[in-house]
Amino acid sequence: MDLRDYVRFVHGEATRVRVLATDRLALDLWCLEPQTATSPLHLPQQDVTYTVLGGRSWFVTDDGEVGLDPLGAMLVPAGVVHGIANRAADPLIVVAASAPPSADPEQEPVERTDAAVRRDDSSPGLLRRSLDRLFGGRPSAAD
Repeated sequence: MDLRDYVRFVHGEATRVRVLATDRLALDLWCLEPQTATSPLHLPQQDVTYTVLGGRSWFVTDDGEVGLDPLGAMLVPAGVVHGIANRAADPLIVVAASAPPSADPEQEPVERTDAAVRRDDSSPGLLRRSLDRLFGGRPSAAD
């Protein structure tokens, strides 16, 4: 999966796109144009981690604010009211992993996700090549 397929900016507002979800975990992308912010976020049952992929973010809570650069991360425990602000001149992309997930539906990617998958059926996959290196190419019980 290529997360770039899920990046979606909407002029003047923060946009959240559900990328993946199971019964126990959800992965979302937050996309914020310059000088935009989320409305207050309150997840009473979910812990959420945020990791900045691009841009500079400001995470605001009742206790203060934290600025994060790309690859900076933070954890917001369940019940903490918070928000994400982009006060910079560049777009902001943040990945959020929450557990358990909210009931929001998964959204469709902006582009086809299969464009990011490179299939070459004539060669073994990465897992098979790694196993062959480790075990000297010996056939498995399934072969």
